[in-house]
Amino acid sequence: MSTETRPKPTKLRSILSRFLGTADSPSPPPRISSSSSLSSHQNEYLNEVTLKGLNTHQHQIMDGELASDLRGLLPPRLQLDDEWSLVYSMEQHGISLNTLYRNSDPEVQLQTELGKKSSLGYADNVVKNMVVFTHNDMPLGKRPHGYVVAIEDHKGNRFGCYLNEHLRATDKKRYYGNGECFLWKSEWCEEKHKLPRRLKAFMYTGVNDNIIYSNHDFIAVGSSSGNNGLWIDKSLCLGVSYKCETFGNEILNEHGDGHHKYGKFKIMNMEVWRVGQLK
Repeated sequence: MSTETRPKPTKLRSILSRFLGTADSPSPPPRISSSSSLSSHQNEYLNEVTLKGLNTHQHQIMDGELASDLRGLLPPRLQLDDEWSLVYSMEQHGISLNTLYRNSDPEVQLQTELGKKSSLGYADNVVKNMVVFTHNDMPLGKRPHGYVVAIEDHKGNRFGCYLNEHLRATDKKRYYGNGECFLWKSEWCEEKHKLPRRLKAFMYTGVNDNIIYSNHDFIAVGSSSGNNGLWIDKSLCLGVSYKCETFGNEILNEHGDGHHKYGKFKIMNMEVWRVGQLK
């Protein structure tokens, strides 16, 4: 279930980590957020998040409140985006890791969006294509965008991660992603499963660079000593969460900071959302 970790950081990195208070100090506390705690200043200038692409009749993990909480933790340039696009939903697209990877490919996403636009009238298409053409100076996928992964397990726990790059099957045993990535969980304010919920986010610590690793057998986010902050098997049915130094996280599918070494879970639903435009 675990991935290989990279070689230990160099001495220079360790020295920098000491100055930054990461490697040789306790993990920073999780950032806790709730929609009710958003400042009036922030609400004044940001429109509510619109979730695009979900079938109205299906059960969904992401909702406006959770999206609003997560939005405040995204890179500032992405907080301005008020439209989140569904890339993959287990209920909508089926239970398949290959489908998840295919739908996450920016080229496939663009083709899907262009296919939807083809249903517009001729005049509308001409105008929209002219607008796209005049503003397409930036290569596909190079515009700022990222992905929010949301999971719901068999106990109703909701958790996931934010990734600055799309998930894909990598042939090389090499991690990808940067320090913008983080893990998160939405837990009940009390142990009894009752509203309201609060969001806990576990930001990148800088202790190591083991951020994202994915292949045809599993997806792993965060790793230290062979333990992954979030690990999902190729069937998209089972997963496990460990505490790991990459994000200084709690076990994601537990309430609070328990004393278990890890937490296993069964995946009941999973969604991947893109924040930001491709072109």
